[in-house]
Order: sequence, then C-alpha cells, then structure tokens
Amino acid sequence: MKKSILQIVCVLLFAMTTMAIRCDDDFPGENEYVMSEDNVPQEYYHTTISASYFQQCIVGYGWKLDESWKINADGVASLYIINGESEFIPKDLYFDKDSITLFLFKQNINERQSDAYTYDVSKNLIVSKVVDYMQLAYADSTNIKLIERIGNSYYANYYERMLPYELNALWNGSKPEDK
Repeated sequence: MKKSILQIVCVLLFAMTTMAIRCDDDFPGENEYVMSEDNVPQEYYHTTISASYFQQCIVGYGWKLDESWKINADGVASLYIINGESEFIPKDLYFDKDSITLFLFKQNINERQSDAYTYDVSKNLIVSKVVDYMQLAYADSTNIKLIERIGNSYYANYYERMLPYELNALWNGSKPEDK
C-alpha cells in the first residue's frame, strides 16, 4: 500500500514537472516578443492602456531614455549599446495633450522635433509624423516602455520620468530642428 502511494506521488510529481517545463517553453520571456503578420514585434500579453490613463500618467511629463533593447527578426531582444555608427539616435520625449516633442542628441547638437499625435487605444499606438512606429507597451507613473521602429529595426525602449529641472534643461538646451 505504501509502495503504491509512493509510486502515485512520484508519477504525479514527474507529470507536474514535465507540464511546468513544457508550459514555460510556450511563453516568451521578458525579452521575447511575438512577431505579427507584418513582422512587427508585439508583447505576448497585449494590455490596453486607456486614453484616460495615458493622459494621467504620460501627458505633461518628460521621459528620458533609460535603456534600449534591439529586437531581432525572431522576436528576441538583446541590450543595445548605442554607438556613433548606428541608425539609432538617442532621444528623450515630452507629451502634452495634443503634441509630442522628441529631444534628439545627434552630432553634438541637441535638437527638438514637435508634431501633433493621436493615441490609438485599441493598439496602444502613438501616431505622429515625427515617429516611424511607436507602441506603448507599459506605463506607470514613473516608467514607460515603448516598442519603436527606428530605421529598419525595432527596439524596446525603456524611459524614466524626468524631474521638472531635467525637462527645463532640455527645453533650454535644444533648438528646434531646421526644416
């Protein structure tokens, strides 16, 4: 009797372990993305970020780039080291209720580009002429994560909310882009 109970427990433990390993393999990790039919990386779990939450947590604040992860064609992201020879130009962001401003740091010149934007709640997309592709993947009161297309590549960019003096320094230290 004791032997049969031990055998049942062993079989159940083996089955549960196998299921846990198999389930873990089915879901992307933190730095893995699912590629859409258009080859655009998507978060595995798409969470809609409402317009009111967007207005409350993002609008009226500056956002500084904290780190960037380049997403390859298989949907796996690796930490991206910015160098002068890449298509990636570091930028910080500012959103007001109807326009987005990008603070670009290129060739020792701090420029800013501003344009109107719309926020598509169904896809968490920020649509504007100054961004190629920008999808809000995560937001709270101090951090946002954006999936962005820059050149021909996609990046998962993590931004941290700026302090007011940091935002003021950006406005004062940059000039509008020459058009």
